[in-house]
Amino acid sequence: MTHFKVFSDFACPFCYIGFEIGDRLLNENKEVTIEWIPFILDKDVPENGSDLSDDIPRENIDIAYRRIERLGREYGLVYNNKTNKYNTNLLHIAGLYAHSVDRFRPFAREAFKAIFQDDRNVSDLEVINQIGLKSGLNILEMNEAIKDSTFYELLEEYLNLAKVYDIDSVPTFVRDDNKKIFLLKDYEKFKKDLLY
Repeated sequence: MTHFKVFSDFACPFCYIGFEIGDRLLNENKEVTIEWIPFILDKDVPENGSDLSDDIPRENIDIAYRRIERLGREYGLVYNNKTNKYNTNLLHIAGLYAHSVDRFRPFAREAFKAIFQDDRNVSDLEVINQIGLKSGLNILEMNEAIKDSTFYELLEEYLNLAKVYDIDSVPTFVRDDNKKIFLLKDYEKFKKDLLY
């Protein structure tokens, strides 16, 4: 059995690819387990979002997205939103609830789609509720969980864990022997890096 911790932020376009890699690996290999670990790239994004080009030159964004879209094509990923950044703090709390009821994978897929395909502001509770509904969650329970300090404490524990593992970019896969794999490439090559 091979276990991975995968540090990831819903706001990261590369993490969308990393999620699909992990999901495909889980579907192919019953000897693999994955623990998805929340990582927040920017806690201070305003509630109404911000523009990535305020921090990064447009030319650099365009260059990065050429690579992102090339890698994402293998999984059928669509990136309509290439500039809007959204605050994912509350989305991660909802994701921890989804994990607690064994619905994280469908929740994560819908969360990434909401940001990158549909350009939705995922700091809005109504949008999070729509993501939860699409992923089969009990929305009343999810909203109660969002109010519960337990999930906020758990999020802080995970953010501290990223410091312990010295995570500075996402997605980062950490194998149970502490090997870190983080430079994305096509699936078969990345799978080889993960498993060998």
